[in-house]
Amino acid sequence: MNIKEAEDLVRKHLADQIGIHFHPKPPVAIYGFNPEENYLFSFGLSSPGMVGGDNYIAISKTTGEVRTLGTMGE
Repeated sequence: MNIKEAEDLVRKHLADQIGIHFHPKPPVAIYGFNPEENYLFSFGLSSPGMVGGDNYIAISKTTGEVRTLGTMGE
């Protein structure tokens, strides 16, 4: 196995571990986010949750642009 093959295995493993959750409405106030124009997802590793906020990502309904919104909430 070479480095590239090992990296591909790591990427596949991480992709299998990432959980995503669609939010029809923002659970927290998000500056500049318009639910009429974007889909909203939270994401994180499927391991036991950590204390703190959730990571959010927005996807434009028209262009498909991906925008990382960062960690929000408590």
